[in-house]
Amino acid sequence: MEDRWKKLWQKLPVDIVPQAVFEKLIQAYSSTGRFYHNLTHLNHCFSIFDQTRFLAAYPEEVELAIWFHDVVYDTRRDDNEQRSAKWAEKVISQSGLSSSVAERVSDLILATRHRAEVWNTDTQLVADVDLSILGADPELFWRYERNIRKEYAWIPENLFKLRRTEILYSFLSCQYIYHHKQYRGMFEEKARFNLKQAVENLSDAGTVL
Repeated sequence: MEDRWKKLWQKLPVDIVPQAVFEKLIQAYSSTGRFYHNLTHLNHCFSIFDQTRFLAAYPEEVELAIWFHDVVYDTRRDDNEQRSAKWAEKVISQSGLSSSVAERVSDLILATRHRAEVWNTDTQLVADVDLSILGADPELFWRYERNIRKEYAWIPENLFKLRRTEILYSFLSCQYIYHHKQYRGMFEEKARFNLKQAVENLSDAGTVL
């Protein structure tokens, strides 16, 4: 991952690679209590994005957004994306990149809240990469579900099932889960199958979560 970080910054018009920031990112994603939103998730996002990098207008900015999109993660708060975006903006500005780059990367990170339709291709890529786990093979998808439950272990079982069902059903109720047609082709069908199974499982007495 360190090589990836260095190569990314070498492609950007900056004089110095912010190595200390990399170390803080690794520390953040390795924090106790991160069973899903960790370095494995980050690497998974990179592997998916690499398959569609050619679609991005500003691929380095998309990659920066992926690096920072879950750097702040606290299951007891609802402003993680905003705080992650602020951190990214600060790093980008301090590195000497323009305010427009900082603003675009911030917008990309905020798209991972998954609360609104997005039309810009780069924004679609970031949002879809973040949700690619929903369309993963069943073994990986169910591991994701179990790890999400671990991250929210402080929530009582019945309440968790209710909230989780609402979240998963919100994706199923959309015309499309994925914004970009490339990702629809890659993941839409599997994601709908996985989500339907998960919703049914949450409503049953015996759940794997």
